Amino acid sequence: MKKNDHLNNFTEPTRQSAVAILLIILKTYRLLVRQALPLILLFFVGKGFTSGKGQTILIGITVFAVLGMVYSIINYFRHYFYINDDELIIESGVFKRSKMNVPFDRIQTINFEQNIIHRIFDVVRLKIDTAGSAKAEFEFHALGNEKAENLRNLLLSKKKQVNKDDESLDLIESLEEKSTPVFKTIMQLDVLDLIKAGAVENHLRSGGIILAFMWWIWSSIDEMEMHDEVFNEQIQETVISQVNSGLILVGIAIVFFFFLSFLVSMVKMVITNYDLKFMRSKNGFKINGGLFTKKDVSALDHKIQVVSWGDNPLKKLIGIKDLQLKQASSIVMNKKTSIKIPSCKDEHIELVKNTLYGQKALSNINYSPIDKRYFYRNGGRLSLIAIGLVSLLVYLDQNTQAILFGVAGVFMVFTFYLSFRKKRYGFNEEMLVIRGGTYGDKTELLPIFKIQSLSKKQSPYQRRKGLANLVVHTASGKVGIPYIDNATAQNIMDEFLYRIEIDKRKWM
Repeated sequence: MKKNDHLNNFTEPTRQSAVAILLIILKTYRLLVRQALPLILLFFVGKGFTSGKGQTILIGITVFAVLGMVYSIINYFRHYFYINDDELIIESGVFKRSKMNVPFDRIQTINFEQNIIHRIFDVVRLKIDTAGSAKAEFEFHALGNEKAENLRNLLLSKKKQVNKDDESLDLIESLEEKSTPVFKTIMQLDVLDLIKAGAVENHLRSGGIILAFMWWIWSSIDEMEMHDEVFNEQIQETVISQVNSGLILVGIAIVFFFFLSFLVSMVKMVITNYDLKFMRSKNGFKINGGLFTKKDVSALDHKIQVVSWGDNPLKKLIGIKDLQLKQASSIVMNKKTSIKIPSCKDEHIELVKNTLYGQKALSNINYSPIDKRYFYRNGGRLSLIAIGLVSLLVYLDQNTQAILFGVAGVFMVFTFYLSFRKKRYGFNEEMLVIRGGTYGDKTELLPIFKIQSLSKKQSPYQRRKGLANLVVHTASGKVGIPYIDNATAQNIMDEFLYRIEIDKRKWM
């Protein structure tokens, strides 16, 4: 194979940068560790570390690590890519060889990503999103910056040649222009902005993850019967008496976990979105940012299927929202194929709405609530479960736990009621809008002509009551409208399908 780093046409089989070996090894190890984490943790905190069986397990882990390294190295040397005619061709595989042919006209977006290792070695991860493939995207783990830029420009220019009549590729063409600025910055977040955004995040989610992790650790130790090694009988009795009398201990735990989740949210926000820029070009949006992993992701207007934004009480207090642009993907939408912009203000959201759909996109929309039996049915189930658990705990003389579960049950039912009260839907000639939220507000906005299909689902209870759930499928996933009148759901389906049929605009 000829060394062709200096070539721009990529007609010769080309390998990734040698740094890809390290990245593939790390990726393989992360997968192995994630799958074996419970076993590894129990092994190191258990009694078997120095036993004969423990040594055998340690040898097995070492062998798997070495095999993973060898596999990664062979995988690197057997992975090539090149361009032939109107296709990008990727050959890969260790034991079973595969050849992927990607026509230029199937390529949707080409994005760069850099973590700390990429930056040290001056390489990038290049991700290519395609239409009609089995996967949402494929990637090159490490390419030199210049080589990656040349490959992206070449692929996009060839895509434009294949699709000369597609005006939506103006943004792609503009990516190749070097002399003039391409993107105009809509907003940029500094560290202080990110700290503020992290301070008003959903800390219950972070706290729940922390609590779940610590509960898992405790359960693992409990299964190994290590309590006698950790606590002697006197300490156990003291702890139990404190817990039973334990409002002070509970209060301390709540404060501790709130502080820890608060800290986790802020750190995660800063690391993920460091120096984030949200930019606009003639026919698309782009975000660029990240501390350890720097992302450069574009979203063409024609590929954006759903625009959503939401807040919580703290975000509402300081006047910010999270904006999400959900893009068309070859599979069901996931977080990797959508763009999320934190700490947006109303003017930023208005700019996005007006740019994509016009200033009158949401005019003449009357919003309708969902049926109240949605709450009666599901809220009633939650209530019965809570009552059953509380009754069982009272029967077992666990009065403190019964009170805690009772309070939690009331909170969950009240939360579900707030969610029910905020669920609304409405539409006009062009747009479908779905509103919701619990303590905050959330809005989902999608053009009707981009809807892929609609379906109606009914449980036996809904059939008896003449109700249905309406599911709207888009190229970026699906949204739902639960518990509406069955005849209304059918009328909406018929009307939307008719509009989709007669509309000749390109949905992607």
